[in-house]
Amino acid sequence: MTDLLQMFPKISRARAFRIYGGGRRFVDLWLSGGEALMGHKSAYLARDIKNLANRGLFAPLPAAAARRFDKALERLFPGKTFKIYADWSVFPDYKKLPVWRPFSSLPDWEKAGAFRPVLPFPLAPAVVVCEKSFLDDYPSGGYVSPLLLTAATRSIYDMLACPERSVMRFAAIKKAFELPETQKNWRLDGIYIYPVNADMTEEVWGLTFRRFMEGGFLLPPDRYSPLILPSELSKGEERALANLLMQAF
Repeated sequence: MTDLLQMFPKISRARAFRIYGGGRRFVDLWLSGGEALMGHKSAYLARDIKNLANRGLFAPLPAAAARRFDKALERLFPGKTFKIYADWSVFPDYKKLPVWRPFSSLPDWEKAGAFRPVLPFPLAPAVVVCEKSFLDDYPSGGYVSPLLLTAATRSIYDMLACPERSVMRFAAIKKAFELPETQKNWRLDGIYIYPVNADMTEEVWGLTFRRFMEGGFLLPPDRYSPLILPSELSKGEERALANLLMQAF
């Protein structure tokens, strides 16, 4: 896959749903594939990371933070059980698992026996969610840094405390999706916008990526990930995004 992010200027700062680089500001519609769903530079998250760093809790050792992370997952997925990994390197077939995105219904995962959630923190541990009867079907996980566990726990609770994040509130974008030309290209599902054409070439997606970049927006660098609407846009950004969505590929 072509690295479309190479088109972008070097990013020097990120805050809320915007990134800054090359003397320009861009609205981030990728949000690290959903891992930055709640935005960049959360004040509480930065505080928790600083506190853990000051205590030197970097090493992947048994830690109380693991149980707190489990409790957050139990709030997010009641009645399920979990396998937690530092990364996906011990789970080579993880891409075969259905994906759950925040504020969406659970995927059709019974056949696989598990699914993998996108958690709202870019360095969150890899998590497999399953029923207890499937628990032994998956490799054992190792220990995870308490710093990462604590940050991921905070981000889950931040998300649970903000159910309004699931609401798409932009009138101009809603209006754009009333038009058949927009519906030919995009499908709106809550705060997620998916390309309709699953067979789109990388070249076409690259041209679309560049067009949105020139308009001040960062699209996902791959054509299989959805655009994620932020929780805030200026009126100018809202109109500009609606106009880009109405343009044909």
